Amino acid sequence: FQGKFSIKMRSFHLAILAGSLFFDSTNGDPSVHSPRATCTVQPSLNGTDDAPAILSAFKTCGKDGTVVFLNHTYTINSIMNTTGLSNCNIDIYGTLLWSTNITYWLNQSMAFGYQNQTSAWWLGGNNINVNGYGYGTLDGNGQAWYDFVKGISNYPNRPQALTIWNTTNSVFRGLRFV
Repeated sequence: FQGKFSIKMRSFHLAILAGSLFFDSTNGDPSVHSPRATCTVQPSLNGTDDAPAILSAFKTCGKDGTVVFLNHTYTINSIMNTTGLSNCNIDIYGTLLWSTNITYWLNQSMAFGYQNQTSAWWLGGNNINVNGYGYGTLDGNGQAWYDFVKGISNYPNRPQALTIWNTTNSVFRGLRFV
């Protein structure tokens, strides 16, 4: 009896130890997980719309993966909905630059049900880790909008560049908003 009890207790202690090491290693931080796939978004570098390539990267790597934006400028000429992400790292080393096509943004941006607000990009899910490393930039081309609205505040359908939508257990750090 002593031999069987001792082996069972050792197995039990090993199971407890292994479980505690697993949970202690993450400390509940969603930024600590091992993604299985990495998608590096290649920028067009010529001003054409990079949104389709970005959406494709999130479709492939938005669950248990990493999406990487290189140290280049990505032109955003169309809306993006990247919700439903899970255990996803997003590394932004460059700049996401929204176009100045005000007519497009006024007509196509996604409403989110608060006053007359819309968004050009919905980003959301669970356990998302977005890191801009202090220089990753989201540039909504605000000056074009300031010139267009001529001082009118809360202009109808003027989009926010980014809306964090239905997101839990996530970390956003080191980003610049212009």
